[in-house]
Amino acid sequence: MSVATGLEHIWAKSPERDGEHGLSLPEHTWQVLSRLRELASIRPDLPTLCGQSRLWHLLFWAAFLHDWGKAAQGFQRMLRGKGTPWNYRHEVLSLAFLDWIAQGLTPEERTFVAAAIVTHHKDFEDLNPYLSPADEECDPLPEMLSDLQKKDVAALYDWLRSEAVHWLKKLEADSIGVALPPVPQRSEAMLHLKPETIRTHLRSVQQQLKAWRDALYAANDVSTLAPLLRPGVLLRGLLVQADHLASAGIERLPLPKFNADGILRACGLSRCDLYEHQQRAADAVGHVLLAAPTGSGKTEAALLWAACQAPPRLFYTLPYQVSMNAMYDRLEKVFPDNVGLLHGRSTLALYQRLMDQEYTPREAACTARRLRNRAGLPYYPVRVFSPYQMLKAAFQLKGHEALWSDFAEAAFVFDEIHAYEPKRLAMIFETMAYLARYYGARFLVMSATLPRPIAEKIGCALGTLSAISASEETYRSFQRHRLCLADGDLLDEANLDLILSAACSGAQTLVVANTVRRAQQVWRWMKERLPEEIPLFLLHSRFCGRDRVEKEQRILQAAGLGKSERRSLVLIATQVVEVSLNLDLDVLFSDPAPLEALLQRFGRVNRLGKCAPAPVYVFKQVDPSFDRVYQPIAQVLQTLEVLEDVTRNAPREGLRIDEGRLASWLDAVYRGEVLRAWEDLFSQASGEFRTNFLGTLLPFQSNPALEEQFDRLFDGTEVLPEVLYDEYVALRESECFLEADRLLVPISWGHYSHLAREGYLLPADKTLPAVVRTPYDPELGLVLE
Repeated sequence: MSVATGLEHIWAKSPERDGEHGLSLPEHTWQVLSRLRELASIRPDLPTLCGQSRLWHLLFWAAFLHDWGKAAQGFQRMLRGKGTPWNYRHEVLSLAFLDWIAQGLTPEERTFVAAAIVTHHKDFEDLNPYLSPADEECDPLPEMLSDLQKKDVAALYDWLRSEAVHWLKKLEADSIGVALPPVPQRSEAMLHLKPETIRTHLRSVQQQLKAWRDALYAANDVSTLAPLLRPGVLLRGLLVQADHLASAGIERLPLPKFNADGILRACGLSRCDLYEHQQRAADAVGHVLLAAPTGSGKTEAALLWAACQAPPRLFYTLPYQVSMNAMYDRLEKVFPDNVGLLHGRSTLALYQRLMDQEYTPREAACTARRLRNRAGLPYYPVRVFSPYQMLKAAFQLKGHEALWSDFAEAAFVFDEIHAYEPKRLAMIFETMAYLARYYGARFLVMSATLPRPIAEKIGCALGTLSAISASEETYRSFQRHRLCLADGDLLDEANLDLILSAACSGAQTLVVANTVRRAQQVWRWMKERLPEEIPLFLLHSRFCGRDRVEKEQRILQAAGLGKSERRSLVLIATQVVEVSLNLDLDVLFSDPAPLEALLQRFGRVNRLGKCAPAPVYVFKQVDPSFDRVYQPIAQVLQTLEVLEDVTRNAPREGLRIDEGRLASWLDAVYRGEVLRAWEDLFSQASGEFRTNFLGTLLPFQSNPALEEQFDRLFDGTEVLPEVLYDEYVALRESECFLEADRLLVPISWGHYSHLAREGYLLPADKTLPAVVRTPYDPELGLVLE
């Protein structure tokens, strides 16, 4: 980097420690431009995609000028911790210099550059005081401009006039379409430094936003407006990305390396080992719908597909934190140090992994936070997250433009798509369609059990796609289960005796209940009767993080995939077992549930098919509490009808399941009332989301009104059991402070509201989470009933 003479004293960032020199404006600008150049190198076709051929030219000069307003003396004193706070926006002051590089820009391009500069920290609506002051005495712009010293302004001019050309060459910016703009003569340039210059640029952005808003209300048509808005989305998004990467101290972005041979080596495979569906996925270009049995290498197929796409970024998408953590560990072995983990508890998940590597608690906490922050930046070539992270863009949360930009031309793998109820699935599919159509994203959706209506909706969302299914021979080789329908309720004494008998005969026994309360009831019954030498586990969502991780580790040690030594045990779980732990048990006893959920439960038994078909029992009685878990409940009832029909003439030991016929079972469930109810829920949610979210999206601003709605729809909340209060406070005050969060228990907003109404909850404050006054036990979990 060339030194910008005369600007070393202008800081862009405060020093990390007192007495040190802050990061100078030229140094920070160089870092931002370097990260921007790297972002351009991994997405060279973005200007064509967005219809703005000079995208990188506009972004380069927006980034060059974005922090020039920091040259104000008041801002410099603030960075040095001297004097009163500078209560103005430095990015607004930066607009005073825009005309120095604006010759040759069209009016639209000038507006785009102005908008990118002025909104790289705040939404445009937050800048109204600079647009329309109440009177001249309240106008902040004259005082802001007077805070610029002449020698500093002259140094800024010389930087642009004399040294910018060398920066272009060093960054090879000309190869991406960046050109040196005509710079006005010094005397003319100084004439632009006046309030009206800034206000003119602000008004041009305001008028553009108004024009877009009027067009939204008039057309209310995503397909018409999305292409028009896309350049603005990418301009703000990419500038924010580059600025945040530079501010985080990222010195170089890791380049994506999606190589099929490297993936095969990391997975211990060769091409001759692949199933037919894996080979087809490895050669497929564009969107793919993949159906294959559990254990037949869908993850490897998805990674090989991603290598064929050669995307700038790969997002591996899963529904639950436990399965995300497991996939992170798995992908780290394939792409070492190139995988990010992003979910509500990912800092804690990373911390636990670091502690296992003999980090000190403080080192582990600092490193985990750094890794989590990087995962939230466009840093890692591979990221593991939930679809809700993707939906943040559609909900127009602050910084949504950076998310859309990150997703542009990326590849997405969607695993366990069956796990979402129709309303949330509609939101996911609408966002997928938007990204595919307007941002060049590509999707692979895979599942062992994919109902036809969901497959059809995927086709509608993505248009042309390759439907890849495992061969009949592969399905025949995965006949692993014998289906037995059992009368009565899981909680009936006779049925609990049946489960106890299976465990006492030496079987590793899985029991799946539809609610936490029922799972806790089964555990209490078994605790009183099961011989002490047989391990008993309970797993559900209402354990604190510490106890759940410890349980999962013990369960995997006892019943994980590939264990050669097998001892009798009983694992009682809720739906969390369907897509989380990589288990391989001997027998299943389950509450009735929708067919795709049952099939996932079956997949935890005889997982690799190395044993004779294992019995999976489904009880036929539907408890009234099930309609709070599965809506419409008719789906559970129709599943039972289908299972009754297919097992009518089955032998006494149960029906041997041919996994190649599961699609026809699913089709039989999704018909009549069930199909109509599912379609109604999906279609209504799809239309509302397209109109109210995607149809109202505008660049350079967010929608705070949707933030709370997003949190309540997707995130849930966490509470601290009262019995753990003292331990929580002690941990927060120790060097193991991050471990305090391991004591929190996730609950739904519905349960949270009910507990608050009934007086069992102490609300959160700035230092403490909400405290719940109901029993908690490390073996039983949080008891809410």
